[in-house]
This record gives sequence, C-alpha cells and structure tokens, in this order.
Amino acid sequence: MTTSLSPGTVSVRMYRGILGDCFLLRHQVENAEVKHILIDCGVLQGVEKARDRMKEIVGDLLATTGGELDLLVVTHEHHDHLSGFLYEQEAFKNQFEIREFWLAWTEDPGDPQAVALHQHFDKAKQALSALAGQPKMTALKEDNLHIKTVLDLSAFMGVTGGARPTGASTLQMLKDKATPARTRFLQPGDVVTPTGIAGLKAYVMGPPRDEKRLRKDTPSQGAAKEVYLTNEEDAHAIELQVGHLNGVPVQALDLPFARPHQRPLDPLKQQLPKDHTLTQKLYFDPAQAQRKIDDEWYSSAETLALKMDSDTNNTSLVLAFELPDQQVLLFPGDAQVGNWLSWADQTYPRTPDPAQGGALSIDDILARVTLYKVGHHCSHNATLRQLGLEKMTDKRLVAMIPVVTKVAEDNDWNMPYPDLYQALKDKTSQRVLIGDSDIAEETAAFMKTPTAEQNRAVLDYHPAGLWVEVKISF
Repeated sequence: MTTSLSPGTVSVRMYRGILGDCFLLRHQVENAEVKHILIDCGVLQGVEKARDRMKEIVGDLLATTGGELDLLVVTHEHHDHLSGFLYEQEAFKNQFEIREFWLAWTEDPGDPQAVALHQHFDKAKQALSALAGQPKMTALKEDNLHIKTVLDLSAFMGVTGGARPTGASTLQMLKDKATPARTRFLQPGDVVTPTGIAGLKAYVMGPPRDEKRLRKDTPSQGAAKEVYLTNEEDAHAIELQVGHLNGVPVQALDLPFARPHQRPLDPLKQQLPKDHTLTQKLYFDPAQAQRKIDDEWYSSAETLALKMDSDTNNTSLVLAFELPDQQVLLFPGDAQVGNWLSWADQTYPRTPDPAQGGALSIDDILARVTLYKVGHHCSHNATLRQLGLEKMTDKRLVAMIPVVTKVAEDNDWNMPYPDLYQALKDKTSQRVLIGDSDIAEETAAFMKTPTAEQNRAVLDYHPAGLWVEVKISF
C-alpha cells in the first residue's frame, strides 16, 4: 500500500555535557505547525554543576517549544533520564503543556506483571539507598572496589546519599500533569501514531514481556554471564547489615549460625590481649587486616547494584519512529541484550493487517534506520553487533551518543566502549556526535561525508555548545 509523501523535516536535538539523555525532536510537514517531542530529560549525579546545566536546558526547551510538548516519552526509571523533571519540576508543572505521555507497560500500575516487577525493584532500591547513605561509605570508596561500584551505580538509580529513590514520584508528577486520559502504556509490537503529529508513527519494540529476556544482560557466548532480576533475600541481607551498622540488633532468626556456634564480635574485641586465643590474636592483628572478612558482605551489595542497574535498563521503552519516506529514527533508551533480542519475538504490528500493508520484521525496521541514539552512553553491552548495528545498512546513518567522556574517565567507566565506538564510526562514515566532543571535528566529518547528495542531513550547534542538532529531510 503506497501513501503520498508530504515534504518535511525532523530535527533531532541532543543536549550536551550532561551524561544523561535529553532529546528534543521538532517535526514539521510542509508549512504546517512544528510539533515537539521530548524523549527523557536527565543528568547524572556527580556531573559538575548538573543542576545549573539542567536549568539551562529546560530554559532552552521552553524557548524552543513555547512550553508545548506534543509528546513526552520517558524510556525508563533511571536518574540520568529523569532528573531534569525533578530538578526543574516547577517549570514542568507550571510552564509546560503535555499533550500526550508515553511510557512502557512496566510503568502501568494496573498491570499485574508490572506491579510484581516493581515490588522487586523497590525493595532493592531502598536497601541500596540506606547503604549509600552511610557516612562510612564515602570514606571506603577509594579503597573498596565493591563500594565504589555500589555508589557509582546508585548515582544512576538516583539513590546516592541515602535519599529515597525519586523515580516513581517524578513519574507520578508527570502522569498527573499529562492526566490519565493522555497517558499511554505501550507494549512490544504496538504501532502507534502520536496524536496530532501527521506523517509520523512509532514501532514499539521493547521492553519484552518475557522475563527471561528482561533478565538477560550480557551475551551468552564464552564466559559471559547473565544478570537476573533482583533477589529479595539479597536486599533483606543488606538491610540487616545496614541496621547493624546503625546499632539495630539482628534478630536470631536472621543469623546464619545456630546459637552454639555464634561468637559475637564486640565482646571478643573488648577482651584483654592476654585473654585472646591465637585465632583472635591473628584476627585482630593490624598486620593481618587484609585477611579479615568483616567487609566481604559489600560484594553482595555490589552484585545487587549491578542487578538493579541492568534490570532497569532492560525495561527501557524502545521506539523506532518512521518518517513518511520510511526513514527510521531509533531510540532504544538504555536497552541491553535481552531487550534487543526480544525485538525479533514479534512483528510490527503483532497481528498483520493485509489491508494496511501487512507487517514488518525487525530486520525491515533496522535496515531503514538513518539516526541511531546509541544506548547506555555507548557501553559494551547496550548495542548488539550482528543482530543490531550490522543490520543498520542505510548509508545515511548518523549516530548520537549522550556521554561526557571526562566524567566517564574520572569514574573508570569504559564509555564510549572503544570497539563499539570504532564500529559506529565505520558504519556511519565518521558521522558520530558525542556529548562533549570537538564541534569543529564533528562538523568537518559531516562535510567530508554527507549523508546523501540531495536532501542531506544538516548539522547545527547551539552557540555556547548546549546542544547539537541533526536536521533530516523527507
């Protein structure tokens, strides 16, 4: 089935310097009114002057959109995708109009499977929040890699410093602003059209309903391991240990050994040295400190934090926006391996309608991608190779990576992951835009290898480097 094409443009604006996702799409058909789509709005905790930067960004959003968001999309509940709505909540409450709000099915309070998932997540978040708030943790960060990982990942989850997780309340604020009538919870295989935005539709590719897919974090080849949904026993164990640090007695039922084999540590410490057994002398000898196991439970906290981070990423709402000429703009949030693999589990739409031209496969969609928002700041396991990037065969491909390399380096995060970064540059003929890169170099790359001879994508920057924008014609 063919449709007549109306010429138009879509401009994709990536806000820079935030190590978080904030993308504004400006869609216009012929001389009609410009429509605005905002996908996420967040900055990572720990980024220098994060709140000031977000204030600048929201000011620019207001100036550009006039406060009218035809569609707001939140991909998942991570701080680096949500915090802008929290930091500038008065602006979003009072100065913006949200005409439509899209979320994944995992955020639907009326969905039993979504409710069960959140029960797992919320208990773990509270446990990590309590641990991150311990004064001792910051001091241990430099010497204990387990604690460093816990605190780093807590920043993504918005629980650093012991504050209660804010993602759920921030999402609720946005739901209230949009109203239930204009809030949609999307399922994989849906094909949806934003209300009032002519010539644009979206294929909903994730998150998957299959919990085996949700649990899968890394490829299964070689020695790679899978990360599974949070175990409530892990969270409970951390809560007990944090309580113990704060002087809360541990109940006998929660102790690992039967009473005859229990040896309280504090009374042993208080014994005079001459009364110590050989084992006690060795255990409390400062020269043997590296052999003590007192802090080994931190490794469990690290495992829990890694689980929570990956599980939340895999619940990302994945959207492929199709333009009238069938170009596709791919926004996968921070989807990881299981989410990517699930895209082949259904067609688009799930139930083909021959009268509407049948259905597309994931291969059909990926072959049309001309702009790829790179997942999870270009980390090692958020872009599939053979089943993902290699299937993006359109010669016009452009990639946008929301990362601040200096922040990633300071935290020992391998972002952008070198092999993936090189593959992206090869695939796009160097047309890769990054959150803190050299503007002159990026501009030169676009001029050297334009996306097409005619109707080529046009690159633009904010005068002060607040954003970079790709304008695509159709």
